[in-house]
Amino acid sequence: MHLTFKVKRAHKCGRSSQTARCDHKAPLSWSLLRTCRYIINVQLQSPLAVETLCDECDCWHLCRPASAARSAKAPALAVIAAMALIVAGNVNGGVNEDAVELLSCCVPAAPGSRLHFSWGTGTEARLCEVQSTQTSSGGQDPFGAICNWTVLGIEQRRIAHEIAPVYKTLRKRLQQLGTTRQQERKEALITYSEGVLEALAANVNDAAAGPPESDEMLHVAYEAGLWELLHLFFLSDEATEGFFAEAFASWFGQHGGLFNSNPGFNKLLAEARRMLQMQRVDTDPAYWPTLQHLVLTGQVEAALDLLTQHPAYDALQDPDMAAKVAALESVYQLLRVVPRYTRAGGSSSGRLAGTGTLTDDVVLFSQERAAWRQRVDELWEGREQLLADLKKLDAQAARGLAGILCLLVAGSDKEHHVYTSFQFMAQLSHNWVELLLGMLLWKYPTLQPQLHLRNLVTKVKAVPALCTRQSDEEFLDFFEQLVIAACDQEVQSVASLCTTTPYCSLQFVTHIYDVLRALPGADRIISRPLPHLGGDQAEMYTLNYAESLAGSAATWQLAAEYLAWCPVHGAPVLEILLDRSLFVVQDEQSALKALALAHRHGLTAAAHGLARRLGMAAAQSGRLGVALQWMMRAHDPAHCAELVSPLIAKVQQAMLDQAGNYQLTPLELPELYDLEPLLLQLPAQISTTGMGLSTPKQYEGVQSRAYQELHFLHAFMRLQQALQEVLQLQQSASSGAERQPNQQQQALAAAYAGVREPVVDLLLDGLAPAALRLPLLSYIVPVFESMYMPFSRMDVLQMLQMLGSVTGGLPALASAVLAGTHTAALGLRWPAVAEAAAPDGADAADRLQSQHVNDVQLALCRSLAKAHVVEASLKAVA
Repeated sequence: MHLTFKVKRAHKCGRSSQTARCDHKAPLSWSLLRTCRYIINVQLQSPLAVETLCDECDCWHLCRPASAARSAKAPALAVIAAMALIVAGNVNGGVNEDAVELLSCCVPAAPGSRLHFSWGTGTEARLCEVQSTQTSSGGQDPFGAICNWTVLGIEQRRIAHEIAPVYKTLRKRLQQLGTTRQQERKEALITYSEGVLEALAANVNDAAAGPPESDEMLHVAYEAGLWELLHLFFLSDEATEGFFAEAFASWFGQHGGLFNSNPGFNKLLAEARRMLQMQRVDTDPAYWPTLQHLVLTGQVEAALDLLTQHPAYDALQDPDMAAKVAALESVYQLLRVVPRYTRAGGSSSGRLAGTGTLTDDVVLFSQERAAWRQRVDELWEGREQLLADLKKLDAQAARGLAGILCLLVAGSDKEHHVYTSFQFMAQLSHNWVELLLGMLLWKYPTLQPQLHLRNLVTKVKAVPALCTRQSDEEFLDFFEQLVIAACDQEVQSVASLCTTTPYCSLQFVTHIYDVLRALPGADRIISRPLPHLGGDQAEMYTLNYAESLAGSAATWQLAAEYLAWCPVHGAPVLEILLDRSLFVVQDEQSALKALALAHRHGLTAAAHGLARRLGMAAAQSGRLGVALQWMMRAHDPAHCAELVSPLIAKVQQAMLDQAGNYQLTPLELPELYDLEPLLLQLPAQISTTGMGLSTPKQYEGVQSRAYQELHFLHAFMRLQQALQEVLQLQQSASSGAERQPNQQQQALAAAYAGVREPVVDLLLDGLAPAALRLPLLSYIVPVFESMYMPFSRMDVLQMLQMLGSVTGGLPALASAVLAGTHTAALGLRWPAVAEAAAPDGADAADRLQSQHVNDVQLALCRSLAKAHVVEASLKAVA
């Protein structure tokens, strides 16, 4: 793949610009640009245009072509967007005369400093001003900023959260059904489309109440209307079974305001509602045009309500009103019983509804419509006689009723009637869509859009009498192309239109592909791999949509869900997303969600990397327990050992300071107790007690177990708690009578027995590091010397094996401990050894350490004798 790096010099001051090009053939490369103020580090991931610093406008510009965001040729290899414009000022945007999309972020510039660019998550670039390595300038007061673009609004985020479960359900369902069960696949797609439409239309305002409150709501209104239209063409049977005219009229009744010059505001329905509140509607000059317009666009129910508001119906006793009522009633009855071919008929026999006779039987409909048209023809031909008296009383009402009859006569078999009706429709319509709808309803009610709609659109567009007014011509042009592509079943044309229009967001484009898949053969077109991407076009826009979701803290999890369904690039992009996400240690809930997402999608390396980053951040802030917890989630025992090494060193030094004291005194280690919640959750260790570990190599092999240091701290904490309990009982006994009660003696014996388990874990199970075994034995000498000595004969023998035989020399491991080599790295010494550490004091140090070893050996020998006597006594009693 070739990436073009475009350097373009452009100035706000109007000076000429220069352009230079160079090609980078690597899909991911780095380039350094040197200017008078910055050395800029730019990561190329898609075509960029970098505009150099202007001395007069004092700005740095980075921008990308607007077409690159939507072009199928633009690379989408990761959740990384093209670089946005960076200029002095607040974050803003626009499009210049060269069709370059501009987004900006303020970055103060220090002369000669270096501005570093890095990609964040989604549509985000991270900027940081640092000191230049060449000029040694800048960086004294470094500035950092994040430039975002394509930021989702509140309503878009709501829709994203509501659509995501529907999308996920569809993906799972299609995966289950495969490619052969077409009917079930279509049913799943219909359910999905209806769910998306419900989310889009949930907060869309009543179009007759006024225009949308914001641009974002207007955009959602556009998408709701276009989604329902494409659903009608590609998923609904109404388009293929002759019900298109009524379905399109229903669609227009809901979304007709999109064609208004004030987009989103249905002025026609607003006028009808306003007139319903009036005392005398016939005095309003817009009454009859509004009534005719309602009939033209098929909003018959609103037309009937407005027609019955005529004051003639309230003055039936007035002889002068008889002619008005007769004329009004004749038109009212025609509208009330007009046969309508619609799925809402629900049966083969005609059903009288408030707005006509509904049927879904085409034969019955043809018969009833023919009879109805005959009545309309008779009224139209006799209109002069019907309206003669009315003209004398109310000429405006006569013309209004004649106009309604003229609309209804469009389906006549007589050509001159049809021509007159068509011309009147063209004069009445505000745009070609209204004329098209009038022709569908009153002339071609059973039209098949795939066969005849394109020709009908061409016909109504070519009418000379049609004059577009009070309409959005740009949206009309787009709508024409979309309708023609949809009725021709051109899947790729529909997709291209949706991806290049401002009326459809990435959210719309990403999800509409599944509506288009309902067309037989469409999946082959959509699923064709793109040469530059590897995945298909649906995956490309899903990646782009995930990119926009990833930039927001409220939707980044949704981005991960969408990436899970991208077969080619989903996993690596999700890994990048998790790697670049900025989670703070305090927001543990979000970080845990990210971790769960990574594990759910099999991204073990990404999950471990995220946990490791958070662990290091916690360690830097001095939160040891949190840091250890994250490192354990990262399955990183090496970093756990590194984090607790200062605490272990403190434990070792505290025991060394106690050497030779031989007092049962718990150590002051508050840092150890701070880790208690974490240590209590450690997984169980495999016990090695009784394995007969008699050589240093065997003991060293035991220590290769995971999280050895944490298990040591856990066992040592339990030892401290047990010793604390013993000390409290001893103090209680000393404050009482000279002779301890039996109950107190039993409690003290039980407390000493509680010391055994952590000591066995530390020494016999090999949890204690080699450097801590002799200090630990020296520390618990008071336990060995106690009358309640809790260790068995086998326990003591194994301790002697570990330290060295009583009569022979000490093992090499104990000799190394005595020589002090185990503490050299940590700078630890036995008491009084520091003064004797000089060469001339080496003999004194050796004598002092040997004395402690001898004390431990003597205590172990005494304990062995005690244990032997106790066990022999118990055996004799048994």
